[in-house]
Amino acid sequence: MGIISRFINVVRAYSNSFLDKAEDPEKMLQQMLSDLEGQKRQAKQQMTEALALQKRLERDTEKEHKEAEKWEQKAILAVQNDKDDLAKEALVRKKDHERRAEEFEIQLEKHRANAETLRSGYQAMEDKIEEIKRKKGLLLAKQKQAEAQEKIYQTIEGIGDSSGAIETLERVEEKVDSMQAKAEAYQEISLDSEKESLEKKFKELEDTPPDIETELLELKKRAALPSPEDNNTSSDK
Repeated sequence: MGIISRFINVVRAYSNSFLDKAEDPEKMLQQMLSDLEGQKRQAKQQMTEALALQKRLERDTEKEHKEAEKWEQKAILAVQNDKDDLAKEALVRKKDHERRAEEFEIQLEKHRANAETLRSGYQAMEDKIEEIKRKKGLLLAKQKQAEAQEKIYQTIEGIGDSSGAIETLERVEEKVDSMQAKAEAYQEISLDSEKESLEKKFKELEDTPPDIETELLELKKRAALPSPEDNNTSSDK
């Protein structure tokens, strides 16, 4: 019955480990199943040996009963032949075999009870292992869901603590606003400069003294060459 006790201890030990240690549940379940399968193989071996012993006890019991019957027949034969001494000896042998048969029967009944207990324990072990296998998938699914949920909340927590990102964004916006203001200032200065230059040119034209303009026209007249018509007229004369 020790194999059943060890099986129970294995289950209890791993159950306590789940509560006491922060280990990987998947690895622990796999290791537990591996250990339990080992216990199951040992229990099956014990069941095989127990069944073999039961068969042997049954054969020995049957053999003693047959021997007792055989000596009873010999005792009857001796009585029929007026051989009382031989009949008594045969009856003594019969009693010996009956006594041994009774002893075998006692051992056989005890062994049958133990074998039945072992068989029941083995069946309970198989049922428990199958239950663990079924629950393994659910437990691992819960583990994955818990891990995913933890990551989600960690992400949300990281998003919530975004003061640094907001400060950076504000600095970037301030920088962009400054650059835009500077560009607008350059544009305004450039437009003012062009306007000033154009106005200055017209101002210079307006401020040119009239006598200079007249003198310039006279100079152009004096400097002008005779026209082709004037040259032909001169040749005819």
